[in-house]
Amino acid sequence: MVDELVKNAGFKNYTFVQPPFYYQNFSGMLGAQPKQDGSTGWTLPIDPSKKVIHMSDINDLGKVVTGAFSNPEKVGQGSYLALATELNSFNDILATFKANGKEYSFTQVPGELFSTFFDGAKEISEMMAYFEAHTYMGPNSESNIQQANTISTESFTSFNEWIKNN
Repeated sequence: MVDELVKNAGFKNYTFVQPPFYYQNFSGMLGAQPKQDGSTGWTLPIDPSKKVIHMSDINDLGKVVTGAFSNPEKVGQGSYLALATELNSFNDILATFKANGKEYSFTQVPGELFSTFFDGAKEISEMMAYFEAHTYMGPNSESNIQQANTISTESFTSFNEWIKNN
């Protein structure tokens, strides 16, 4: 495991920064897709009502990293900083897009079925199951999220702001 290598490497200071589900994922591979019913949206193996997706703008990661470099006395002894501007459900994501004039649909499917859709679908299904069971950042991540918020050099961009700007 990389963490153990870093811990045992003898560095005077080191910090682990955990990235979130980036808003930018919705501009790429995990963007809304045309569906068979004529709508555009997502068909995924996740309960759309569960708030389990820790999200942020990719550009906010540097604010946490800069804060860590600037404050080694606070976080340089192996702290974990988890960037998470928001904790959303897919229903929250749909509502934010809708508030910005983009109407998308969502269909939940069983993981076993989703796993047959395309190469790599099984891994996405497993990832979504992990989100549902533990959240994106995993269990007991609140203190790591709070510490990242505290150490950041600037405030973070909300999902709503990101949509407006992109």
